[in-house]
Amino acid sequence: MFITSTAGGIMPVTRIDDAAISNGQVGYVTRRLMDLYWRKHDDPAWSTAVVYP
Repeated sequence: MFITSTAGGIMPVTRIDDAAISNGQVGYVTRRLMDLYWRKHDDPAWSTAVVYP
């Protein structure tokens, strides 16, 4: 399970309230998606820097 946003990428959900999701650890698919997202995020061909005044 994960939450996603353009600013935060892919954020794993391992607990809801006091209940663990699956084994309470980040799963393989979520970890892989996180890694791929940040790889693309760091690639200038896939991202545009935001310049704040």
